[in-house]
Amino acid sequence: MEITKLLAKEEEMNPRKKMSRKFISILSTLALAIPIFGTAFAIPAKAAPIELTYWSFHYLKATTAATEKIVADWNKANPNVQVKIVYVDVNNYLDKLTTSFAGRTAPDIFTSEAASIVAYSKAGYLADLTREMSSLKSSIPTGLWKVGSFGGRLYGAPLMTQTYTVYANVDMFKKAGVAVPTTKMTWDELRALGKKLTTSSQYAMGWGLRQPAATFMIMGQNFGGDFFRGLTSSAGAKLSITDAELQVPLRVHQMIYEDKSIDPASIVLSGGGNIAPFIAGKFPMLVGASYVASDLDVAAKEKGLNWTALPLPTGSVSNMQGANPQTLSISRQSKYPKESARFIRYMMGDQNLTSLALAEALIPSTTGAAKAALEIKKDSPGWTQILNDAGALTIAPFVLVPQYQKWKDTVAQPTWQQWVQGKITKDEMVKRLLDGWNNLR
Repeated sequence: MEITKLLAKEEEMNPRKKMSRKFISILSTLALAIPIFGTAFAIPAKAAPIELTYWSFHYLKATTAATEKIVADWNKANPNVQVKIVYVDVNNYLDKLTTSFAGRTAPDIFTSEAASIVAYSKAGYLADLTREMSSLKSSIPTGLWKVGSFGGRLYGAPLMTQTYTVYANVDMFKKAGVAVPTTKMTWDELRALGKKLTTSSQYAMGWGLRQPAATFMIMGQNFGGDFFRGLTSSAGAKLSITDAELQVPLRVHQMIYEDKSIDPASIVLSGGGNIAPFIAGKFPMLVGASYVASDLDVAAKEKGLNWTALPLPTGSVSNMQGANPQTLSISRQSKYPKESARFIRYMMGDQNLTSLALAEALIPSTTGAAKAALEIKKDSPGWTQILNDAGALTIAPFVLVPQYQKWKDTVAQPTWQQWVQGKITKDEMVKRLLDGWNNLR
């Protein structure tokens, strides 16, 4: 007690000592508190990486390998933004995509085709990519950019596209004494080639027409066949079947039934279904999409197939073909649109896009990737022709029509299937196409 009194008296005489004791007391209190509150002030743990889900309908071995390499390289360089690939069956891809939008389980990024962009963007499912993809705009042909747009805004970045090409077995042409066209070929010249190469034991060409709608409409551009008018609004889109729209279906029908130059067994198959017979030498010409070239490359190496691609057929207007490119889009539901856009720009870089396009045997959408692909394939006359055909791609009017996809699947496909199989007349064909469209509206 005496000591306490002495300390108190000393503090009264020396205030600094009193302050010192209070300061020590405060520090002691804090020291005791640190073990209690220490966890509240700990350095936060490192945030988990963002995961972007990417849906793809690609199934070719070379394409999936190219895609996985691109994603692996991205994931290695971007540990905080990881991309997960989900492969979805191409046969019900759009159905699953639509269901995912409705159920709010849509992927961040997905591959689609331009024909689906209008419907999805009108429904509010897609993020606006206009600003995020502006750095790529100058390298993408105007027609392709417009195909992925709606209302002046980009919703689907055009990735790669295809042409419908006539392939030739060069050795079979030589054996028949027929010159291979190299600079230009009209539809009339194609028909004449068919007649020259048709014999009593051999048809001149195979043409897979199990699903003829896209072929007829895309190649219809050669004759100015637009099919739809009033394309700026869904209410105003009108189907028009004039002489221009009928040119390709009529000419194909003539080659099947009048000239007998198209193998009738080939028309019930898909485009891919006629590749093996062509490689085996069943017919010297094959009409198919540009992806056929990948199989012909393999046959050239393994079986010595000497193939090339002929110039795109030219009609009364041009050799232009409507483009319906594969596209990359971002779901509006995505929590990470900026990061998703970064990945799309990375995927569309020249090197990555070139590897994808060559794996898929399609034409890359950017000028840089197209030049790179052309350099790689410069020793192949067939590939050189296909890649140079990129300049003949234009906007396909039908991709701007919201109900086109439904009309194509439920009306145009079955109608044109019956037409090429000789089961309906021209007048019946026209009536079914028009009535089917009007009934949808």
